[in-house]
Amino acid sequence: MKKILVSGYYGFGNAGDEAILMAIVESFKKLDENVRIKALSANPRETELMHDIEAVHRTNPFLVVKAIAEADLVLSGGGGLLQDVTSSRSIPYYLLIVFLAKKMGKKVMFYANGVGPVNRNFNKRLIASVGNMVDLITVRDENSRDQLKNLGVKKPPIYVTADPAFALKPVDDETGLRILTRQGINLDSGGLKIGISVRPWKVSESRKVIAEVSDYLIRNYSANIVFIPMQFPQDYNESLEIMGLMREKAMVIGESLGPRELLWICGKMDLLCGMRLHALIFGAIMGVPLVGLAYDPKVENFLMRVGQPSAGALKDLKVQRLCSLIQDAIKKREESRRTLLAKRKEMEYLANENARLALKLLEGGHEQEKKN
Repeated sequence: MKKILVSGYYGFGNAGDEAILMAIVESFKKLDENVRIKALSANPRETELMHDIEAVHRTNPFLVVKAIAEADLVLSGGGGLLQDVTSSRSIPYYLLIVFLAKKMGKKVMFYANGVGPVNRNFNKRLIASVGNMVDLITVRDENSRDQLKNLGVKKPPIYVTADPAFALKPVDDETGLRILTRQGINLDSGGLKIGISVRPWKVSESRKVIAEVSDYLIRNYSANIVFIPMQFPQDYNESLEIMGLMREKAMVIGESLGPRELLWICGKMDLLCGMRLHALIFGAIMGVPLVGLAYDPKVENFLMRVGQPSAGALKDLKVQRLCSLIQDAIKKREESRRTLLAKRKEMEYLANENARLALKLLEGGHEQEKKN
């Protein structure tokens, strides 16, 4: 039985990262039922229950070393682990796991990573040093590949694939409708259904912009505005802050939901306007037109790849520009839907390619000539 250890931002209640882990598990199980997956997690019990895998606490050094020792392959990813914007400790932590695994003679792969921004010189040197130790790298966009090369990661093959979450499927309609009923959310009023995904961020002025634009959409389009938290309660609280600035009435999902449930809800929208990358990915999977609010380069990179508009950097967000982009997206929504659904097939294939390449590495190699 092949044993794989996955190191990532798991067990923190972030639906995007849990979607990544859920999709990783599914991709491997589809390819090889004998694969046994264990994850490093901030909440091992929750991870075990949600994903039906083993998990150990990510900060327990004895359990982490034991898990590495037992693994045949260590995956670092997926997601934006190699960045130092949200935390200066992320890069040293994740690369320490990689370093230990290589010193213990394990095969190691950067799995569907998003890379950057990396601002600290120490972290840049660390990525170059440890990155050249790994056996194989897949990244979720071309910008991440370029960042690694610019940082000096030259030795391992680097493949541009897609975020693992693109392989995910939503819950059934019955389950989804039960959630809306439980939340008292009625989407049958006939108006446009517009989902909004926000997260706490340092640019508080954007709250007022989002509130004003939401009011405009309700007044002019009879829109049903639904705030969709991807990390609970942080995003929920941020949504309440914005709703408190509104004059019209909006709705919010008031409970912590799993990736499949959130994917279903995103799919019920006519348009999705969001900060959270995986809210936008969920919309793209379901063919829902997008307008991105770019708090991070990864959002811009994704929107460019799927051909959807961005309102630009959050610090420059203006009511008129966001209204204009949303109005344009509403007019073109059927065209956007067709484009996204066509793109989904390619992205789902590339999402599963991560696992195919990992298993090839586990079985003894990979094709250097296909390196991007």
